[in-house]
Amino acid sequence: MGGTWTTQNKRRPGAYINVKGAPQPKPDTSIGRTLLLNHVQLDWGAKGVIELDTNSDFKALLGSPLTDARFGALRETLKGALTVLLLNNNDGKKATVTDEGLPWTFTAKYPGVKGNSLHVSVEKDPNDETRITVSTIYGTEIVDQQVVRTTTASSLKSNEYINVTFTDDGKEVVGQVEPTEGGADFTAAPGKPELEALAVSTTYNLAGGTTETVPVTDLLNDALETEQFNVATSAGFEPKDNIHQLLATAIQRLREDEGYKVRAVVPNYEGGATYDYEGVSVVANGVVLADGTKVDTTSATGYFAGASSAADAHTSLTYSGYPGATSVYPKLNNEQTIRGLNEGWIIFTAKRGDRVVIEQDINSLTSFTEDKPKQFGKNRIIRTLDTIVTNTEEAFENTFLGRVNNDPTGRDLFKANRVAYLQNLSEIGVIADFDPADLTVDPGDDKDAILVTLAVTPIDSMEKLYMTIIVH
Repeated sequence: MGGTWTTQNKRRPGAYINVKGAPQPKPDTSIGRTLLLNHVQLDWGAKGVIELDTNSDFKALLGSPLTDARFGALRETLKGALTVLLLNNNDGKKATVTDEGLPWTFTAKYPGVKGNSLHVSVEKDPNDETRITVSTIYGTEIVDQQVVRTTTASSLKSNEYINVTFTDDGKEVVGQVEPTEGGADFTAAPGKPELEALAVSTTYNLAGGTTETVPVTDLLNDALETEQFNVATSAGFEPKDNIHQLLATAIQRLREDEGYKVRAVVPNYEGGATYDYEGVSVVANGVVLADGTKVDTTSATGYFAGASSAADAHTSLTYSGYPGATSVYPKLNNEQTIRGLNEGWIIFTAKRGDRVVIEQDINSLTSFTEDKPKQFGKNRIIRTLDTIVTNTEEAFENTFLGRVNNDPTGRDLFKANRVAYLQNLSEIGVIADFDPADLTVDPGDDKDAILVTLAVTPIDSMEKLYMTIIVH
């Protein structure tokens, strides 16, 4: 358990850490993982989170290839992220086919109407009638093919599109077994004599698949609470959709109440919501790719979310390039760009040489206070602070909580642990000039509490050059 604190009155054991003008944060094991809320009806795929990367079989997992026009936000997110956790709201009934002449029942791997596009072809070898080729066809494409014998029908395995259940001669199911990584673990049984009576080639069509979409908001809280990621985005939804504010509110709750230092990235539009929070970045425009494709604001939001998830505390995305982009859409002039930056917007800017960069790696915080000074508007600073917080919480809960005495020796051990970690951050250029005296560990108000005060100076990246040339 974790979160922030106002007074020392917490009931549950845990690490409660405030980040103020001169803070207390740490690193994250979920670097590069972006939670993307699905905005299209897939009619296929597992309900809930589907883990994807650039090498995934998108047709098997999502029902369509990544080139599908509807997957713009996903494509852009994958350009920056290492892993995308797609929150899929597909549900319904699975398509299936059962035939008296077959020793198997075929069921679509996932619910949805796309299961009705599955077919199974059972073909005898004309030169060997005991040899049977079983092909799974999705639409018109063969996606799986296996060879069995009439005497070894039970060896037919499930694949990425269908689950196979073997039945015995009495038509009773031998085992409703779940598919495993190597296919279904079928109970050994003799092949059916019906296979010998099959025509040379017969195709069976799966039917009965239905789609019943679940509101993505019904799945959101569970995904936010249980999945490992460091950036969540509602990229792909229309900028005026209320889902963006819902996500931003959920992220703020996770950061403030539960200590889970994740961030949100949402699209913006003129007159849209004002977030004014360091945990939320707002993207203001899109880009044009080299082939002329216009990537609108909400899809380009996915790219920034992915890139932001992959950036660590050493990294600023200011002036980093947008892969494959040659121009921006829409273009913002100098006055509009300055206004957008003052509003806390992420802006893509076209530069000479047909390249596009992120103007400045900032978040939506614009109301600066003593507790949240101007530097809190910079994402590199927030990543540094979040990194310290997360590492400190993990170190306390994994090594000290319930294990170490709350006495001078125990507190010194905790301080030594944190000093070693912070000195390492100083050595690798994440924070500047750390002195062990900047960290104090004192007894808390309760017998089981400690009070930690930490002063750190996060390092930012060079962004402005002011130069005077004197000519003699």
